[in-house]
Amino acid sequence: MPLFFLLIFFGACKKESTQIGVGLSGDLTGIGSESVTYQNILTRTVLDDSLSSDNLVTNILGVINDPIFGYGKASLIVEPLLTEEGGDFTNKDIDSVVLVLNYDIDQVVGFIPNLLRYGDMESELEIEVYQLLDTLENKRYTHKFNPTLGAKLGQFTGKFSFDSVSRVVDGESIKVAPQMSITLDNSFGTTLFNNVSSTTAFKDALKGLVLVPKSNPISGEGAIVGIEASNPFSGITVYYDDSLTKVFPLGSSSAKINLFETTSSGAIASQMSGTGHFSTTYAQSLGGTKIKLDIPELDSFIEMGEEIVINEASINFIVDASSVTSNYPVPSRLLLQIPDTTGGVAGDKSIIFIDAFDRLNNPNFAGLANYGGDYSEGGYTFRFNRYLQQLVKEYIATGVNNFNGFYLSVPSDFPVTPARTVLNTDNTTGAMKVSITYTKLN
Repeated sequence: MPLFFLLIFFGACKKESTQIGVGLSGDLTGIGSESVTYQNILTRTVLDDSLSSDNLVTNILGVINDPIFGYGKASLIVEPLLTEEGGDFTNKDIDSVVLVLNYDIDQVVGFIPNLLRYGDMESELEIEVYQLLDTLENKRYTHKFNPTLGAKLGQFTGKFSFDSVSRVVDGESIKVAPQMSITLDNSFGTTLFNNVSSTTAFKDALKGLVLVPKSNPISGEGAIVGIEASNPFSGITVYYDDSLTKVFPLGSSSAKINLFETTSSGAIASQMSGTGHFSTTYAQSLGGTKIKLDIPELDSFIEMGEEIVINEASINFIVDASSVTSNYPVPSRLLLQIPDTTGGVAGDKSIIFIDAFDRLNNPNFAGLANYGGDYSEGGYTFRFNRYLQQLVKEYIATGVNNFNGFYLSVPSDFPVTPARTVLNTDNTTGAMKVSITYTKLN
């Protein structure tokens, strides 16, 4: 087998830490690996991308005045369904109308349960419920969607409680998962009953409900929690004629759209409107902020113009430990992303994930376990072997360096929380570094 193809074969193995030059140097004279470390990484906080928020695996609700990041509010649009058309519900005596939403307690990521709650759980909040006036269309909705609000139907006031509750189901009292209950106006029950003749009539009369937290918590810093809007026990129950009930569930097929608003603190806002390098940077999920990374020395490495095999390329970051508390735990993972250079402006570009790039370019790649990004020992480590190999290959073939830095962000989908992290990005202390081991082919 020719030497070049032998090296490529070893370089394509899915174990990212294989140093092929070291393994071969004892057998083939002149073949060895070299290592370089770069610390001149330039960082600043920028606005994150728009997030499609109508297909999240769970939803969130609440408001936080984060002492570091500033204000964040999660509102929620839900769409009750008519499961059975028809029935005589005219002139009924409405006793009460109750909207029930099950809490989503935790979400398992890599066999580790992540609590879907953020902030101070002892905070008291006010959450108002409005009728939605917009017709929800078959299109993508982002976290920036601004719904048109109709009449106010009710209000939740208090703490998020995760104690199990008792509910009467088919005449029997049973224990169900923790729930939020909001009493709605009785006239809304009449509206529902007057439009059960058909699904079309029902949707015309009730396009949806919008749950909007008031901006300032009654007490504490506020909190945001997970909501199981698709749970069979989530929905609207109308109690009427003393002992009868009619349920309008939310269900998995109904629309659920999360809205997320942020107002960054002064320290973060100054980076987003400024230029240059910052020794402390901030990343927040759900369309908040991400971190732009530029690595001038990596440009020089790519432009060496030599035929090489990348044995390992990694980048390390350290979390600012003072930013981590029980109310604001560190995210379980971060994402390293490649900017899209086809359009857009800095801080608002679509991106490609490094792990997706590696899987596309090598079907034998094992995936996230080798790509990295999980929190460990106070920080995060990412590997980008194949991406760097591709950049070197492109430069040799075309003379064009396609490296445009990285973005570093907190994932918004799994687990779904308004997670955030503060990184020590001081490039004079070794808090971040790029490490590369490579083998020359000539």
